[in-house]
Amino acid sequence: MKTEDLPQRIFKTFLPRRLALTASKRYKFLTADYLIVSYPKSGRTWLRVMLSEYFVARYDLPAGSLIEFANFHYMDSQIPKIYFTHDIRNTLLTPAEVARDRSVYHNKRLVFVVRDPRDVVVSMYFQRTKRDENFDGSMSEYVFGAVGGFETLLCFYKSWLETLPDIPASLLLKYEEMKSSPQQALSSVLTFMGFDPDPELVNAAVQASTFDQMKKKETNNEYGRAWLEAGNPDDEESFKVRRGKVGGYRDYLSESEIERMNTMLDTLLPAGLGYTSRQETPG
Repeated sequence: MKTEDLPQRIFKTFLPRRLALTASKRYKFLTADYLIVSYPKSGRTWLRVMLSEYFVARYDLPAGSLIEFANFHYMDSQIPKIYFTHDIRNTLLTPAEVARDRSVYHNKRLVFVVRDPRDVVVSMYFQRTKRDENFDGSMSEYVFGAVGGFETLLCFYKSWLETLPDIPASLLLKYEEMKSSPQQALSSVLTFMGFDPDPELVNAAVQASTFDQMKKKETNNEYGRAWLEAGNPDDEESFKVRRGKVGGYRDYLSESEIERMNTMLDTLLPAGLGYTSRQETPG
């Protein structure tokens, strides 16, 4: 069964791995029907699994299939090509290195997924220390560090807030909305993509994509993807699907550290996205 475009197969066959990866990303960006953009650890994998479960049921695709850009489109042409991207070459950037010019997105159709940046940066710490294993400092050192820390994340959000008004075909989806009403969140994305969501299939997709279900599949490597394997099955903090708790940052940071983060949040992202020190996310 054809699961990818001919250009991608050519890239893999004739180009060195790094060049093939760069060419493939560029090709996907240019030819995708829809983009789903997020900073890492913002719920993008969860949304990918929910969409996959919905399309598998709706179009009778092989059970356990996961959207990988064009593979679902070639199984059924009614499904669009969907490119998932973090729009950041890596998170090891200083705030000044975060891209500001996103004019290439102005004519794209995209879903921008956001999450409380306090939760994101804590989750990123565990990603860096338990999965990527490229940071060995304390959580406080990471959060307030000059490279890839909280300020870098806030600059990323700020630049996207300035960009979204220039993208008419865009949908802002908050992780907290996905947690409080996953059926409504999934339906909103499907509607944005031009579908008339089937409520029963939406509910079934949500039930098949609970965190318990995803963690079980991750433990058993049922996804068959290296990036969805548990770093250490005996360490919950090493899972790709970790806790997903709203407001969970409070379990790891001191009151003084939270106060410092809140000051940065209110200064660098004033009222942006609704995440402020005055709007605490519930546990």
